[in-house]
Amino acid sequence: MSSQKLTVSQLARIAGVGPDSIRHYERIGLVPRAERSPAGYRFWTAREVQYLKWVAPAKRAGFTLHELVEIFRMYREGSPPCRTVRDLLKQKLSDLDRQIDDLSTLRTKLRQVLLRWKGRLRRASSGDFVPLFDELYDVPITQSTAVLKRKNRKGGKQ
Repeated sequence: MSSQKLTVSQLARIAGVGPDSIRHYERIGLVPRAERSPAGYRFWTAREVQYLKWVAPAKRAGFTLHELVEIFRMYREGSPPCRTVRDLLKQKLSDLDRQIDDLSTLRTKLRQVLLRWKGRLRRASSGDFVPLFDELYDVPITQSTAVLKRKNRKGGKQ
């Protein structure tokens, strides 16, 4: 099958990604440029299927498309990317540990605010919400909470 020419829709079906994603990945260099037929149709070989199947698990592990472009470039050029992947994973793990610490601190602060609000809500008048929000000034804004804000704005996607 490696010599078989695949159209974008065939490649998309086999690899489990959308045709628009494949075109985007081609534009940014994640997959090699497709051969073109005289009519302008793109054709790939089965080797691109593996690149595309690596994208989803790598993204779940925290790799960016930019990082994957560099890793796949190294692989295509015959330079083993294993050390690069290992170093990036170490950094991602360190970042994740820091985010977990930040989120744990944030959770503790928010619980403290809620406990303070509990008694104040009973005493607050209907127009007295500003003092309750004033308590949030003590809540730290961290890189992790900034990421959560972006996710919420984008409907949970990043």
